[in-house]
Amino acid sequence: MTSFNITNRVSRRHLLKTVMGGSLLAVTGSALAACSNSGPTYYTLSPVQGRVYNTNSSIIEVRTPSLAGFLDKDRIVSEISNNKLTLSSSDAWADNITNMIGRVMMLDLAQRLPNSRVFLQNQATQTVPQVYVEMDISRFNQDARGKAVVTADLVIRPEGDKPARLNRLLTLEKAPADSSTQALVVALSEMLGEIADMAAGNLVNIPVTSERY
Repeated sequence: MTSFNITNRVSRRHLLKTVMGGSLLAVTGSALAACSNSGPTYYTLSPVQGRVYNTNSSIIEVRTPSLAGFLDKDRIVSEISNNKLTLSSSDAWADNITNMIGRVMMLDLAQRLPNSRVFLQNQATQTVPQVYVEMDISRFNQDARGKAVVTADLVIRPEGDKPARLNRLLTLEKAPADSSTQALVVALSEMLGEIADMAAGNLVNIPVTSERY
């Protein structure tokens, strides 16, 4: 009888430890799963429709833009104010930001200049460009007022040692539709579209030689 009681108590103790241990493992596993599933939301810039210029064809290379180092981050720069740069804790760019800016500018220009051939720097092609589009970007963020701001030096330069046909420092501002990161990214995309409008308007006035391949 005594032996049965001892065994019974040992069995209950073993069962309790097993159940509690299993519960602890389940809780720990759930917590680890929750941590592993958490991550940033990724955003991309998008091309914006603009005026179409039906002009003579030309071959245009969009150079990879240069971007201020403090803006060249994986996380989206949510605000710059009072000498303080704030990165989003939950939102990131889906690709290298300079690559995205260059790609969107190429798509914007291709839509506005349908008769021209527009491609990115280092794109696999044997085509010799007749004109280059370059940008040096020093602001691409939201400021303390909540406005999206883009400051860029836009350069349009014919092929060869010819002087630039356009070299203009631009500062554009736009109030996002709301306080979300998505609204900020949309505003930044729209301002790139405005820069593409200016570039396209100047590209149609540049005389080019015959196409070369």
